[in-house]
Amino acid sequence: MTSEPWVRVEHDDGVAQVVLDRAPVNSFDDRFVGLVLDAMAGLGPDVRAVVVRSAVPAMFAAGGDLPWMARAPLDEQLAFVARCQAAYSSFEAAAAPTIAAIDGPALGGGLELALCCDIRVVGASATLGLPEATIGLIAGAGGTQRLVRAVGQGIARDLLLTGRRITGVEAGAMGIASRVVPDGTAAEAALALARRLADGPAEAIQATKRLAVAAPDLTLAEGLERERAEWAAVRRSAATQEGLEAFAEKRRPDFRGVSATS
Repeated sequence: MTSEPWVRVEHDDGVAQVVLDRAPVNSFDDRFVGLVLDAMAGLGPDVRAVVVRSAVPAMFAAGGDLPWMARAPLDEQLAFVARCQAAYSSFEAAAAPTIAAIDGPALGGGLELALCCDIRVVGASATLGLPEATIGLIAGAGGTQRLVRAVGQGIARDLLLTGRRITGVEAGAMGIASRVVPDGTAAEAALALARRLADGPAEAIQATKRLAVAAPDLTLAEGLERERAEWAAVRRSAATQEGLEAFAEKRRPDFRGVSATS
């Protein structure tokens, strides 16, 4: 667990929760972002799934600390943007699957962080948006890049240029939210999903994540070549053998058991 109460890490048998707890709105400044980066860097190889959630009621994260930006020197703000990109990208770069649990607003940097996660579980009435352009800024922590990759040019340009805020239900229809759940249940649903992933075949899940993250930057031929290499490595794993044998024997596979003994 980190020493700073703004960000804490909770572990439960392979599931790590990165908990944001900077009331009232989890606004990001350099210190807060640094704590997020430290939390992710401190996750060990035993972590098989990660959930990022908020401990602030009805709030995921409201983005950057705008009063700080209004008065901070430009060189400090440029360093802050670079740190934000590194901290948020750490969720995408993590070997284990990452899940964002969103209830309430996820705006600006809050949504940019969520876009780096593999799965976004969103409450129906949550509020998502990248409103930077409405105050003369641009999304600087990956929003202009990852939103386009997530939903395509049409929807992304609309949201980025206008700063329009959408509900969780709209985010689900657009493909921004992976799963839409009743309000107040996003963390519970994300943790249940994380538990299922953590108890699953880690080699296959992590290889699939690597391939999916790399896919936009590869030609089809390159992607297929990499897929063959990953398939061969996964097929050699004890967990894959256990999964195939369990299917043939009509029983539940014990992926954690074979991983502990291999």
